[in-house]
Amino acid sequence: MGKWRFMGCRNGLAVLVNGGRREAIVWDPLTGQQHRVPFPPGLHDVTTSSFYAWHAAVLCANAEDGHVHGDCIRGPFKLVLICNRYEQAFASLYDSTSRAWGDISSMAIENKIHWTRYSILVGNVLCWAICGGDALVFDTEIQSLAVIEKPADKNAISGWSFQLLRMEDGGLGLAALSGLTVQLWERKLNCDGVVGWVLLQKTIPLEGLLPSTKPLVFIVGYDEDTNAIVLSTGIGNFMIELDSMQIKHIIKRNAMCIDMFYPYHNFYTAGRGVGWKWVELEL
Repeated sequence: MGKWRFMGCRNGLAVLVNGGRREAIVWDPLTGQQHRVPFPPGLHDVTTSSFYAWHAAVLCANAEDGHVHGDCIRGPFKLVLICNRYEQAFASLYDSTSRAWGDISSMAIENKIHWTRYSILVGNVLCWAICGGDALVFDTEIQSLAVIEKPADKNAISGWSFQLLRMEDGGLGLAALSGLTVQLWERKLNCDGVVGWVLLQKTIPLEGLLPSTKPLVFIVGYDEDTNAIVLSTGIGNFMIELDSMQIKHIIKRNAMCIDMFYPYHNFYTAGRGVGWKWVELEL
């Protein structure tokens, strides 16, 4: 019953949701281990027919000194579930240690969460892109929702043209396509003590990469660990490392493709052996 949606990965863990079954899966693709988590009672009976109404994010909750992410499926994790129904967002956090969901937070939002943009983690805050350019944020410590508006001088932004970022200093950033240029923004504290968006001087021109006959560009992926975006163009896919400004032509083709990219990082710990095997997810 229902279909599964991949919601991204973090700390070596992947998460999928099934709105029809009212269930989420936290999965280690290397070992095949998984945890199935039923939706919280308060959201289990929410009526929605949209396949894209549900969003989720997972993060390792291991607080031990010296812990390095990898093999996190064996340790504690947190799972955040978002339901975007009409112009309302609901959120709840699951703690694997207590095996319990927290209270349900809710707030009004003016648009839907974009279905191709999955969460990024900035400090203790998970952020989702809202259609038009705003961001829905969930603080995992106080378990509350808020909305951060897009930069004031940006009109409504196409979902394929912007990406929330985790900046080099750990703050929230934004990459936005403006013609054949990638503009970078960052949330900063001004002299009046107010946090707002600042347009950075660092911009990335794309004119030299693309033929004039195929100027269309979409953002189709982001790696929060390396702060790199993936672009889809009429001549293939490019990866841009935003901190170093390095650009790599990772896939060459003669057609536009909007398949999403999901960078995955993990490793085998000592004693587990190193090798390759095909692991299937039991759905």
